[in-house]
Amino acid sequence: MAKKDISKSSTSNKLSITFFLIIMAYAFYVSCVSFYERTNFTPRNTVRHYSGNEEMINNKSNYKYDENLLQEGFHFPKSYKEIVDITHVHAFTIPLILFVMSRILSMTLTRDWIKITIYSVGFAGTIMNLSGPWLVRFKSDVFSISIIASYFLLGICFIALISIPLYDMWFKPKEENI
Repeated sequence: MAKKDISKSSTSNKLSITFFLIIMAYAFYVSCVSFYERTNFTPRNTVRHYSGNEEMINNKSNYKYDENLLQEGFHFPKSYKEIVDITHVHAFTIPLILFVMSRILSMTLTRDWIKITIYSVGFAGTIMNLSGPWLVRFKSDVFSISIIASYFLLGICFIALISIPLYDMWFKPKEENI
């Protein structure tokens, strides 16, 4: 079976794929900025984001969400429902986006072992990202490192999923085969 070569696609297909990949790059950037604003990519702040401040953890009384307390630096533990809501959205979107971007990568002439590595890194990053909030909130603070690592794994994956097809479509010399 002949491999489909994305570099030989029509200009309209290349443009639609290019625009999609640019938007996905921006979306992942915004996701990282959002997580950075909440956690500074530090384990301590990641734990605080999901499990609340020590004062809130030690005070197991019925706490209420209070915007004034948040402004003063108090962080409430995420409830079971809040984590379900976070997971619900991400469990659908991250795999779907990775699948679409992986299908685009599959249309390149990149070696299969490289594609398999990228797909595997994306899968591992997704599992870590989806399970991390649960593990931090209900098991151990040590899992905060897995949430942070998931952003780095997914970042590496997104860079590859974006740059390889863009290179193949627009910059690869016509006679070159990877």
